[in-house]
Amino acid sequence: MASKILEFPGKFKFSKQTCLLILAAFAFSVVCRLYWVYWAGEYQHFFWNDQLMISTNDGYAFAEGARDMIAGFHQPNDLSYYGRSMPTLTYFLYQILPFSFETILLYMSVFFSSLIVIPVILIGKEYEMPGVGFAVALLASIANSYYNRTMAGYYDTDMLTIVLPAFSVWAMIRLAQKKNVNDLIFIPIFILINDWWYPSSYSLNFAMLGAFLLYTLVFDRKNALNYEAVILMIVALTYIDFYAKSALTVALYLAMRFRPQIWDKRVVAACLALAVGLFGFSGGLNQILFQLKFYIFRGVSESSEPVFHFYNVNKTIMEMSDYSFEFESINAFAKRISGHIVTFALSLVGVAALCLKFRSFLLALPMLLLGFLALKGGLRFTIYSVPIMAIGFGYFAVLCVDFFKKRKLLDKFCAVCLAIFSAVLFVYIADYYDFLGDKSSFFSLNFDDEARAKELASRAAVGIICWAVFFATSKLNSLKKHALLEKICIFCIAALSLMPCLEHIYGYKVGTVFAKSEVESLDKLRKTAGREDYVLAWWDYGYPIRYYADVKTLIDGGKHLGRDNFAVSFALAANQRMSANMARLEVEYTERNFSERFGLNLAQMMKDYNATNVNSFLYSLNDKDFRPPQKTREIYYYLPDSMLDIFSTVLRFSNLDLNSGEEYGAIFYPGKPYSIDEDTINIGGGFSVSGDASKVYLGEREIPVNTYFETSYDEKDKLVVKKHEMNADGKIYLIFMKDYRRFLVLDEAVLNSAYIQLFVLENYDKELFEPVVLNGAVKIYRLLR
Repeated sequence: MASKILEFPGKFKFSKQTCLLILAAFAFSVVCRLYWVYWAGEYQHFFWNDQLMISTNDGYAFAEGARDMIAGFHQPNDLSYYGRSMPTLTYFLYQILPFSFETILLYMSVFFSSLIVIPVILIGKEYEMPGVGFAVALLASIANSYYNRTMAGYYDTDMLTIVLPAFSVWAMIRLAQKKNVNDLIFIPIFILINDWWYPSSYSLNFAMLGAFLLYTLVFDRKNALNYEAVILMIVALTYIDFYAKSALTVALYLAMRFRPQIWDKRVVAACLALAVGLFGFSGGLNQILFQLKFYIFRGVSESSEPVFHFYNVNKTIMEMSDYSFEFESINAFAKRISGHIVTFALSLVGVAALCLKFRSFLLALPMLLLGFLALKGGLRFTIYSVPIMAIGFGYFAVLCVDFFKKRKLLDKFCAVCLAIFSAVLFVYIADYYDFLGDKSSFFSLNFDDEARAKELASRAAVGIICWAVFFATSKLNSLKKHALLEKICIFCIAALSLMPCLEHIYGYKVGTVFAKSEVESLDKLRKTAGREDYVLAWWDYGYPIRYYADVKTLIDGGKHLGRDNFAVSFALAANQRMSANMARLEVEYTERNFSERFGLNLAQMMKDYNATNVNSFLYSLNDKDFRPPQKTREIYYYLPDSMLDIFSTVLRFSNLDLNSGEEYGAIFYPGKPYSIDEDTINIGGGFSVSGDASKVYLGEREIPVNTYFETSYDEKDKLVVKKHEMNADGKIYLIFMKDYRRFLVLDEAVLNSAYIQLFVLENYDKELFEPVVLNGAVKIYRLLR
């Protein structure tokens, strides 16, 4: 048995051609992702600790966990991701690589996400299309949504979230095609790794199990290997300890591989029944039901207890917004998956044809359909369809070539492909001539007529391509000529599919999560606050705050359900006294809840304060005689300028009746002076302001302004607020933030909110708050109560 185990690795050698294709595709993917580093490197406010910062909020959760692992400890109940998969991998890389921690965070996604080319090329190899696999691997590696979520600086689990299930698809296809017992281990291994890396992939893994079982029952029911694979997949999906199920999976595989004589029908049936029993007993379906509820069956309100109806966070997350079936939405959906709607349509044809030609490709449908779930569950799912649709596009290209080859029209089809490719290349060179001229002297020839220069450069490129093709094919015999023409056609079709994606990469220039000035403010807070202190901030800022300031937060990117967000929203939206009382209540009850486990904080507050009506309890927070819990730690308010853009969303989580879920109306609109028309200033959103700031117009409706505020910073960076009373009967207030060139249209309740008073006007109650950091980007206050 030992000798058989030693022989095992030798059965999976890849040809030099396959290795070279993988390396070339991998290098292409890496180089494309480095463009963002090149672009962002020109902006110093994206740097901290001499390195570019990351560009995703959630990445700071993993960064915090990795930082704590390097330090060797973290605070109790600080919500650190200490010991999770991504921080563990980062910690391991930090220990073995000679790079700074920030550099590793920046580049991990560049290299790990580029591994997607391996399963795509291997799937092409299983269908004896390695060259096509290479071409579509290029498309899969940089398709819009996949690039967006795996670009340089996008330090998130997405870097392997698609790679690992793509390997699972390859493993299932390989087993279905080869029917070799040696291949049994690959499917459960990738399922186990995927489960460790990204636990939310459980539903996809379960769908793959169902697809493989259905494929077996319909097309290959007499193949005993498939039933053994199902057993291994079920064991890998059970909700038991990771190491226990990994050991059990490997043990079962070794028995299947090296003791095949004992695996008769009765043993297989018995093991299958035991595996199903273990799966059900361990609660395997619970996670699936939770995912369906969270992403699919989502309503307006989220009811934590029978009497409390909180706002559902899914209604406010862009990545979870439904697509409509209008052309614009379908076009955006198609672009995210394939780069262009034409590529998307041809890919669908290719997927259908591939499923008809090779039934085993049906095993890829769970990933494809999960991507199409974006039509209901939100655009975050589109990346799952990317590699499958890319393979479909490659097969469509094969069908085209075969069609014209059989009709002896391949040379004409090749000419058409070259013509279209050349024409598109002509357009792109013309469009990006100025960019190329800035980066290379080759494109900076001194022509009097710039348009003429573009035309000459474009035609020269086209001429070189055509001459090279003619030279390469003119002296070849018929067989070699046809083989080369096929490759040229595939190249042209693949290159055309890549151009929209490359254009997207050039235009997709997102900034880092925080600017340097914001991080400097948090670094100052880190030196002031203790690790047990809390920072009250909206959930978008939770992870970065914990990473840079090393403090605790109430909500973050992983803890932001309606019941979690309510208290923070209330503290930001209510007046300063109510805000201070709610902040102290929520922090102290959150800490108590870690040990007492009493469930919802608000329900326990009402119980302790002998309140029976939630609205009455909330109103009581405005009483001067209200006594909050005893202070056990400091609380800081983190109020950034960037929150003005999402403050209307923040308001929705607390501006509602918790008894019924009914939302109250609130007026808040941040606008900028887009144009001046006669005596009015257009500030967008249908709003315009009169020249004397006495009136606000909403369409044709004229609304008198009660009070007009103008804020600006003096030469000492001190905020100066000028207040002008306009109309005592007006219900609308207007603020012009001069240095930001921003208007705020708001009602009295929003004007008196803690966020507007503390950040916009710096009108803080000195009995309740003490400023710690005051600058144009961020304002941080310490709660005195």
